[in-house]
Amino acid sequence: MLSLLAAGSAAGLSSGFNAAVAGCFFAVESVLWPSSADATLPLTNTTSMVILSAVIASVVSEIGLGSEPAFKVPEYDFRSPGELPLYLLLGVLCGLVSSALSWCTSYMLNNVDNLHKATGIPRASFPVLGGLSVGLIALLYPEILYWGFENVDILLESRPFVKGLSIELLLQLVAIKIVATSLCRASGLVGGYYAPSLFIGAATGMAYGKFIGLAVAEFNPMINLSVLEVASPQAYGLVGMAATLAGVCQVPLTAVLLLFELTQDYRIVLPLLGAVGLSSWISSVQTKRGDGSGESSTGNNFAEGVPFSSNLCQVESSLCVDDDDVETTYSTRTLVSEAMNARYLKVSMCALLTDVIDLMLAEKESCAVIIDTDDTLIGFLTLKDIQEYGKIAKARSKKPKELVVSELCLLNGGVCSVPWTATPDMELSYAQMTMNKYGVNQVPVVRNIHERAYPVGILDLDSISLTYSALATRRSLS
Repeated sequence: MLSLLAAGSAAGLSSGFNAAVAGCFFAVESVLWPSSADATLPLTNTTSMVILSAVIASVVSEIGLGSEPAFKVPEYDFRSPGELPLYLLLGVLCGLVSSALSWCTSYMLNNVDNLHKATGIPRASFPVLGGLSVGLIALLYPEILYWGFENVDILLESRPFVKGLSIELLLQLVAIKIVATSLCRASGLVGGYYAPSLFIGAATGMAYGKFIGLAVAEFNPMINLSVLEVASPQAYGLVGMAATLAGVCQVPLTAVLLLFELTQDYRIVLPLLGAVGLSSWISSVQTKRGDGSGESSTGNNFAEGVPFSSNLCQVESSLCVDDDDVETTYSTRTLVSEAMNARYLKVSMCALLTDVIDLMLAEKESCAVIIDTDDTLIGFLTLKDIQEYGKIAKARSKKPKELVVSELCLLNGGVCSVPWTATPDMELSYAQMTMNKYGVNQVPVVRNIHERAYPVGILDLDSISLTYSALATRRSLS
């Protein structure tokens, strides 16, 4: 399955952009590398399948559609080595733009989830609302819609008689496209980041190139900048496309090779490598910081739980399918009540941490629900939380055995807070997807009575897997 997935990914990119080499590296970066190491996987055969699929797809595409790429590529010009710092600065800018898209998507996902829980609006209504919102935005900015890369041609001014866009409008399009893309993803519309990242990168690079050109022309009479020959904005637009693609989808090698194949100009490689490397590094650093702060990410983890990682589900939401036949069969018919564990630990805020650990050891549980005096849910504590805080307390020369649960929750930055809760009548597939989005392995299951949450069980990923397997086994026996 992994080999076929990699081969199909290579074929898709190869035929879509007429770039066979970039298609091969896309399969490697987005499918083979992120997959867990498997000694039984025939990597040699997989690589051969990827190459053959990319070549055959490219040949068939050229026969049926011609040899023209997806969008018209303007001529690339590289004026002087003095421009290289400008391209590096563009890479930094594209990395920040990529991080902005990641943050905006996470923010939208959280808001939609909170709106669903607060208002009870059916999930099926959100794609309608998302499409309506994007349509209203497109009345003012029609360029944000997908026209099959015609809008990229407009940004790059690569077709004759195409009027160029101003710097102000280009910057507006960057911001609006980020918002529209995040809104589509959060509302459940089918779409990904690959095409939007090319659009956002082209707009960012063109705006940056036009600004640099104006700045050099402005300061040249005052300061002799004759040694600095600035290329046309299209050159920065092309590099901006690759840098943003690398930052958003975390496919730096694919981005470099894709633009190299499209331009067929070796001079673009050096600026590309610098800009793409910086953009990919900056966006990955921001993603790791976001994960460390406890914020939910985008898929990766675009996951969604894996934040903008090299995950096909993050690159294209239409590929967010479960390759487990068992889960596919039962995911839409199984409720949380069938998978949750009704036996769980309940502790109070005034309980000693040592007592909590003793309870976990006695009951063979790795988590506990923190309840108030009236049995309502106020927090969630795991053995990992206690272990991590024990290390911090030991470094500070404190005695963690004397601490109570409330002190740990307060002193460790709200670690006991509950990011999300499930309900017994919730579909198990939705609960699992939300747990992956938040990056948690266990969540409390509650019944909401008069706007108060009363815990009734614990749901974890192991129990979900066990439930699916048991249902499949029962079905096979019957």
